[in-house]
Formats: sequence, C-alpha cells, structure tokens
Amino acid sequence: MLHRWRDLQSLAYLVAYPSLMAYQWFYGFHAVLFAIMLVLSVGLSVVQHHHTHLRIWKSKFMNRLTDWLLSIVQGVPSFVFFPSHIGNHHKHTHGPEDETRTYRFGGHHNHIIGYLLHPFQALTVLVPSLLTYIPRRAKKGDHWPWIELTSIVLVSLTLALIDVRAWFLLVVLPQAHGLHWLLASNYLQHAGARPGTGPEASDVAPHDASRNFTGLVNLVWLNIGYHNAHHLEPRTHWADMPEVHRREVENVPSWLVERSLLVYFIRTLMLRFKSKRRTFIEA
Repeated sequence: MLHRWRDLQSLAYLVAYPSLMAYQWFYGFHAVLFAIMLVLSVGLSVVQHHHTHLRIWKSKFMNRLTDWLLSIVQGVPSFVFFPSHIGNHHKHTHGPEDETRTYRFGGHHNHIIGYLLHPFQALTVLVPSLLTYIPRRAKKGDHWPWIELTSIVLVSLTLALIDVRAWFLLVVLPQAHGLHWLLASNYLQHAGARPGTGPEASDVAPHDASRNFTGLVNLVWLNIGYHNAHHLEPRTHWADMPEVHRREVENVPSWLVERSLLVYFIRTLMLRFKSKRRTFIEA
C-alpha cells in the first residue's frame, strides 16, 4: 500500500515518537529518550511536509489517517501546508510575493537575531492567512481542517487534564520544538539567498534562491537538506532528492552549498565568521 518502501522510515518515526512519549508518561522522564523525541519532533515535521507534497499511501483513507495522526502528534494541523507552503512558498520561491520571505522582516540579512525572530514573524503572517482558509474550505464542503484542529485540541486538553506537568513536558515542549524548526528552517534555507522571483531574481533562478545542506542532516531528516532540488521538483519523492541535487548542483552558487548544518549555524549565525558569504548582496 506504500508508494515507496523508503517511507517505512517515515512510519517508524510516526510510531516511535508517541511510543517514547507514552513510555515516559507512565515510567517517568528519561533524558536520553526525551532527546530522541526532540530529534523525532523535527523528523515528523519533515514527514508531514513530505506527505503533503507526495502522499505516502496508495489508499486515500490511509493518507487521511496519516494526516490526522501527524496533526495530533505534532500539534500542527496538516492542512496548513496547502495554502501557505504549496500554494504560496513554492509558487513564489522566496520572491516578493512569498508570504514568509525572510527579507520581509528587516531586509536581506542572515544572523542569529533574524533566525530567532523569524518563526514569530512568520506566524503573524501565516495565522491570519490560515484563519481565512478554513472557512473558505468549509464553504466548499471541506470540513477536514476543522476536524484536524478539533482533534488536536481535544487530545491535548484530555492529556492536560490527566497530568498537566507530564503534558507540558512530554507534549507541549517537543511539539513547540518541532514547530520552531518547521518555521525556522525557512530562514536556514533561504536567508541571504537571492529571491527566486521578482525584480531581484537572477538569470539562473531559482538555483540561487535556496541554501543546501548535504551532510548527516539528510540521513536523520529524510533529505530535507537538498532544498534547491526540492524547489525544482517538489513532486519528486524525498528519497530521490540526492540524485536531483547531483544533477543540478553545478548551477547552484558554491556559497549556497553547505556540508554541515551545525557548522553553518555556528560559523554564520553565532560567530559571524566572514570566510564565506552570508547574503547575495555581499561582494
């Protein structure tokens, strides 16, 4: 019933995350297990993203069920990816009409303050957009967004009533961590890159509109680092992104290809080393 066997990794994350939460709920907090949950919270954000672009199952029912489970586990309704991500970000690719373009908030920059603020700034744009999307879908007979939202609230409220301390530690904090990375990843992938559309776009756009990470992050988080490849072929399965990247990387400016996400984060955002360009406007 799976389209690709590699999605077993996605399903393993979807099973492992709530299992680790449940184990600690009944047997007590464990630092190592909690750390694994934090890694998986980001991984499930990636799974949710990938599942939106290309459905995991051949069965419509199973795809809906997966949407519902991901919504509850992540605390982020799966429908949000359709208006904001597919309907806007992929259409405008960091251009002036991209709602969450990083330079919307203070111009072209790439530093730790911008990274920390971007999730909150993005929410000021995304939430109003999503609030108009829900009733618009309802008028067309699609009540699934309401089902996802209601399910998240009911499950979370139930767990909070059972044990508010365990709920905050094992549900809220990991979900907040996953949401932060879901929103902040846009900054890591696009901050300082040239807009892919609009007057500032170059002749090689969109190859110079995304930052790419080619290292270990892809093994853990399902090839999310090959961002230019994803923008070029958003309907291509995530397992095939390394091949797309290899085919297209010669068109990508070298300063937008990083090996290590961690090294990039420390060098560029925290220590501000100038050994490598941070934005396209730097000489």
